[in-house]
Amino acid sequence: MASTQGYVGFGSFFVERSVEDMVSDDTYEPPPPQIQPEDDPLAAADTELGVVCRQLFLIDFENWTFINHGAFGGVCRPAYAEAAAWREHCERQPLLFLDRQLFPQMVRVMREIASFMHARPQDLVFLPNATTGLNVAIQSAQLQPGDALYMLNIGYGSVKKMAAAASSQAEVVYGDVSFPISGPDEIVRLVERTMPSNTKMAVFDAVTSNTALVLPIQQLVQLCKSRGILVLVDAAHALGQLEVNLGSLDADFYVTNCHKWLAGPRGSAVFWAHPRVQHTVRPLVVSHGSGHGFTSDFIWDGCRDYAPYLGVSAALRMWQQLGPERCRTYMHNLVCQAANLLASAWRTTTLAPLHMCASMALVELPFKQAAAGAELQDPGEPANSTNAKHVQEVLHQNFRIECPVKCIQGCLYVRISACIYNTLHDYEKLMEAIFKIGGRAS
Repeated sequence: MASTQGYVGFGSFFVERSVEDMVSDDTYEPPPPQIQPEDDPLAAADTELGVVCRQLFLIDFENWTFINHGAFGGVCRPAYAEAAAWREHCERQPLLFLDRQLFPQMVRVMREIASFMHARPQDLVFLPNATTGLNVAIQSAQLQPGDALYMLNIGYGSVKKMAAAASSQAEVVYGDVSFPISGPDEIVRLVERTMPSNTKMAVFDAVTSNTALVLPIQQLVQLCKSRGILVLVDAAHALGQLEVNLGSLDADFYVTNCHKWLAGPRGSAVFWAHPRVQHTVRPLVVSHGSGHGFTSDFIWDGCRDYAPYLGVSAALRMWQQLGPERCRTYMHNLVCQAANLLASAWRTTTLAPLHMCASMALVELPFKQAAAGAELQDPGEPANSTNAKHVQEVLHQNFRIECPVKCIQGCLYVRISACIYNTLHDYEKLMEAIFKIGGRAS
């Protein structure tokens, strides 16, 4: 790195040590934050989970029944306030903050998130969203003609487009998961059977978005490593919903959002790369940080708003104070209780066994199509995405219930989410609304 007036950095930065040195040196102590974070007194181990926790979020619970945390999450008040404070601090003296204060504070938060994910801070970087990290990882594979990129058909839709765009003349192969499904071993056997020998990279979801399944990532990673295949884990829904231990996973790439289940500020995600593959990784945007190391490549790719990353610190404190395992247990137990309630009332079933779910689950609706006037088609015909969108829109417009509706194999399902602010009463409202949409009394 170039040296300027006794300082090291790139561009116009004036920091006493390079960011690569700071993040990898366990003895380095970042300076205290220039703002004084204010923790919410409700974020404590003795806080009752459920309705009380609604005060920790900005969501308008008075006017909406919100059982769709899995879509875009919902920032917690402490993280929102801390990000706003950092944003204001920056604008009071932008040169002081961006040139001299930013990098040490980024190192501090990188260490905090690394500890939460059981990883080394020098192996992860913050990015605006999981989509950016997924693009970086897929492009790093440098797929060539004759290579295959493998993924399951239940993977996230945009990742399928990334694979098609990055693969050039390489082949994209899908393992077809069909329902009903008995358990995670069925997924492993499917991958063993359908992943071709020329696979260079495999992409697996930690938690599938459309079908809400927790995939057996540890077994899938081990299978791929035994065949010499790169593994990218799309963990957009994992952080906050699952315990994440990157130290024992042995994947090559792991990408997760902070704005979903972690309830961090929007515009914050983590991209992790195993040391054995970091030399293959290049940022999508090349700027002053490029060429100075993995952290530098991504930490300065042009001027942007760093407040969301710094605000993640407050979200982490909130979960640590509430008790991460306690919260995950509450959310899982609630989603199971809610799914059983709905399936029993509607005389339907869940898409998959609830032991394959964490804080989201799919429950089949008691009708195949949108039962509303002209929208109702021949009952013998399978449902489609138009029907699903119609039911979701009716829930939104007529009942002020925010809950996605999915069409899976010609049947309609609601995908319910359970966060620490939800209670069983939220799903009872959904149950009654679906009865009304279907023209039936409960």
